[in-house]
Amino acid sequence: MKVLFNNIGKSTNYLKNIELLHSNYNFFRKKHFSNLCISQLQKTLPDSKLFLTHSATGGLEIIAELIKIEKGDEVIMPSFTFVSTANAFVTKGAIPVFVDIEKERLNIDLNLIENLITPKTKAIVAVHYAGHPCDLNKIKALCKKHHLYLIEDAAMAYGNKYEGKQLGSIGDFGVISFDITKQISAVQGGLLIINNPDFIRRAGYLYHIGTNREDFIDGSVPYYEWVDVGSKYQMNELSAAVLYDQLLRSEEILAHRNILSKLYHYYLKPLELQGKIQLMSDDLIETNYHEFYILLKNQVERDQLSTFLLAQGVETMFHYIPLHNSSKGSDFGLKDLPNTIAISESLLRLPMHTELGENHVQYIVEKIITFFEKE
Repeated sequence: MKVLFNNIGKSTNYLKNIELLHSNYNFFRKKHFSNLCISQLQKTLPDSKLFLTHSATGGLEIIAELIKIEKGDEVIMPSFTFVSTANAFVTKGAIPVFVDIEKERLNIDLNLIENLITPKTKAIVAVHYAGHPCDLNKIKALCKKHHLYLIEDAAMAYGNKYEGKQLGSIGDFGVISFDITKQISAVQGGLLIINNPDFIRRAGYLYHIGTNREDFIDGSVPYYEWVDVGSKYQMNELSAAVLYDQLLRSEEILAHRNILSKLYHYYLKPLELQGKIQLMSDDLIETNYHEFYILLKNQVERDQLSTFLLAQGVETMFHYIPLHNSSKGSDFGLKDLPNTIAISESLLRLPMHTELGENHVQYIVEKIITFFEKE
């Protein structure tokens, strides 16, 4: 059996959507599917201003400009995250202040943040690893106390909530990824979420290549002109056509992925009870959509298992090289982040996508059991 780590997923109406786009140029010009996506997303994020972007990276770059990041500013974030979390701010001269993660959810350790806040600190980035929420009430209280911006990197968190609200809609700003690796995909794309009303108008300028396009469209200004800096951050209509179909099927897609997650958890539980592996806790499984990971004893065992599974036709992946431990990250000084290092060396992600069924999960688990029986 050949089991891919990820798969694009079948898009039921994609070809029909593409044919519609090409039937009339006005569908492109008026951003037909982008508007449909925003209308659908607004049901989940009713109180936020939304911008479909070419990537979550682009959304973070807009945020960095909105809060006027300058050289020497400090932005607190976990080291266990994708490089975009740091790059959006580093490219403007900011210094990333890397924080260790806690072992339960693999999110930033909230107990370590306050001691790292200085007069140069401008924002805290809360990365919701695997879609599992940080304690946003605690982070919001810290941000309020120290007059900081709260940015939610909810790249992995479409469908995940905190106190009933979609992640990304609680801080001043948020981003969600619709990359091909995510549970809901545009193949490539993202969502910028503006929750602080003070930034809505300028976000529109930056998003529309520095022009007042939205003001012109709503009739509040007589001319469409260059008014600010900006770039081409919009999602293209072909990606929006894919995304719209996925959004309409989102409940079905999330439910299927959650079933896979629960199957993995059920079938692998005996190995955890034997002390062979560590699983995410039972309460996280209830809303686990993005990925399913296991933790091994160390990097050697993790890599051995990954190699063994590949020989059996099963693709698996580790996740991040911690940013503070990378070639570029070392420019910002050495850090002692023991949990981050331990997790990065022992975490293995198993296949999880809509083309998988229970038979695939059983096959993968059987091979994992075989690996430990050979020890």
